[in-house]
Amino acid sequence: MVMTDAHDTIDGAAPILATWRAELSGQTSVPASEVQDRLLDIWAQFAEGEQRSAIEAWLTETLSRHLYPVAEVEERLGAL
Repeated sequence: MVMTDAHDTIDGAAPILATWRAELSGQTSVPASEVQDRLLDIWAQFAEGEQRSAIEAWLTETLSRHLYPVAEVEERLGAL
């Protein structure tokens, strides 16, 4: 198993985050299933730690939600 430092991990997630943010532009809300799919892609880019734990908590939350306002998604992505 190859370990990466935090900088490499953030760099690995950056293109995924940028693509998702571009797709969110102009939308008011997105289905929880879409949020879940994207979070799984992002989760795979992070090693164990605070950011990965935050993503795991968010993934669990998607199971009980139907929609996410884009503003909330953007805010939470910014916190990663």
